[in-house]
Amino acid sequence: MKKSWTLRSDYGGVSPVIATILLVGVTVVLAATLYIMAFGFGTGTTDTPPVATFTKSYVENGLKFTFTPFSKDTVWGDVSFVLTAEADSISFVNITTEDMMSDSGTVTKNLGYQPLGNLSVYMNLTDLAGNGYVNQGDSFTLTTGGGAFSNAVNYDINVMYDPIGAVIDSVTFQG
Repeated sequence: MKKSWTLRSDYGGVSPVIATILLVGVTVVLAATLYIMAFGFGTGTTDTPPVATFTKSYVENGLKFTFTPFSKDTVWGDVSFVLTAEADSISFVNITTEDMMSDSGTVTKNLGYQPLGNLSVYMNLTDLAGNGYVNQGDSFTLTTGGGAFSNAVNYDINVMYDPIGAVIDSVTFQG
């Protein structure tokens, strides 16, 4: 007895259009999965510090440091200052952008003083535009009470970019 193979016509296959759509969908899902496995999802974001320098000039009982242009917009709230003299170090932090803003223009903010050895070091910030951003021409002054910066000591002032703890610029000076 011989078997005869006959095709049944009541079974339908997947249409070519549906097959193509399924094939493309599976390919996209596989590609996305491989991308996430290889590069991670939402990681690898890096923040770079702004680039700027500052110039120094002498004022009564201290120094004034004036900023050059910043390479990117930087708010005062992202900046802090660290002054070091030999084994002593002080920081001027907790600067808020709102404190440096004014509709009427120039803002000067007194950050008080910090003891550095036998000196009391005072810091004032000046935002010429009063816009809350550190711009060219904005400045900070370091003055002393109860003495003067010594000519025999090297002082280092570091302007820090707080979001990543990087140094924007650093200057060494003597009294």
